[in-house]
Amino acid sequence: MDRPLVLAQPERRWAPRPYPLHGGGEAHDARRILPAEMDIDRLAGIGAPPPAVLDGDLVNSVGCTYPAAWLEAVAGCPIYASAYGCVAKPAAGSLEEALDRFAVAECLRSPWLGVMDVLLRSAHEYASGRLAVQQCHLRGVIDLLAAYLGEELLCTAVIDAPEELAMLAERMTELHLALARWEHARRVPWHEGSVSCWKLYAPGPVLDYQIDASSLFSAAVYREHFLAYDRRIVQAFPYTLIHLHSVGLQHLDAVLDLEALGTVEISLDREAALWDRDTMLRRCRQVQQRGKSLLIYGELSPEDSQVLTAGLDPAGLAIEYWEQSLITG
Repeated sequence: MDRPLVLAQPERRWAPRPYPLHGGGEAHDARRILPAEMDIDRLAGIGAPPPAVLDGDLVNSVGCTYPAAWLEAVAGCPIYASAYGCVAKPAAGSLEEALDRFAVAECLRSPWLGVMDVLLRSAHEYASGRLAVQQCHLRGVIDLLAAYLGEELLCTAVIDAPEELAMLAERMTELHLALARWEHARRVPWHEGSVSCWKLYAPGPVLDYQIDASSLFSAAVYREHFLAYDRRIVQAFPYTLIHLHSVGLQHLDAVLDLEALGTVEISLDREAALWDRDTMLRRCRQVQQRGKSLLIYGELSPEDSQVLTAGLDPAGLAIEYWEQSLITG
C-alpha cells in the first residue's frame, strides 16, 4: 500500500454532554447511576440516522456512544456519570476486603450484564447489517485494579502486598476474559470480521484493550507486576489493539514484547506540554519495526501530519487527527 489510512477531522469541539438516563432524564453533575437508569436508545444513538460506513479511510460502527465503565460496573464498582464522562469509584477500602469480596462467578451474575445484552441487541437491530457493532468498552486489568482499589491503594499494594495483589489481579484477568468472550459471542460478524472502536477492520474478532493506569508506575514495575496479565488476555483473541497515551510511552518496550499483539494505538497528549515530534516519530518507527500495525490518534498541525506520514511506512499505518489550529473550547 502506497499511503496510510487517514481520517482528517475538520474540527474538534469539547463541550459538556449530559449523560442520558431512563425516562428522558439527564445527569449533568456527577451522580451515581444504577443499571435500571440506563437509557439504551440514547446511549447507542438510536433514533438518529446511522452514520456512513466509511469515515475518510476508516470504518464506522455503532454501539455505546457515551463513556461507560462496563467492566468496573460488572466487577462491583459504584458508577458515577455526568456531562463530562462516566467513572468508577473504589469498591473496597483495603486489599483484604477486595480479596474477600471479589469473585468472578458473582460478578458474572451482575445486572449490568443485562444492560449490556440489551444494548448489543439494540445496536445490532439499529445497524441492520449495514454497519458493524463495536465492542463495549472494556478497560484493561491494571485499570480495573486502579478502579476497584483506588489508585493510592494500588500503588502501595505493589510494595506492601505484592502476593495478595497478584491474587486479585489473577481473578480480574479471569473476569476480563470471561466478559470479553461473553460480549464477543453476542456480536454478529460483519463481513466475516469486526470493527474496532478505533475504526479499524479486522477479519475476525478484535479486542480493544487499554492500560491507562500503567502511567502510575515505572516501566520496570509495570513489566514485573502487570505485563503477564495483559499477555494472557492478548493471547486469547486473534486480533488485538492496545491503546496507549504518548505520555505513557515508557511502557512501549514492554507492550511490544506482547508477541500476539497486532496493533498499537497512540493517543497524542499535546496538552501535557511534552510534545516532541522527533521522539514520537522514532517511537512510531519502533512499533513498525516490531511488526505491529500502528494507529496515531489526536491533534496534529499540518506540518506534523506531513512529517509523520512521510517518515513512516504506509503499510499497516492509520492516522486519525484534527488540526491543531482548529481546536475550539
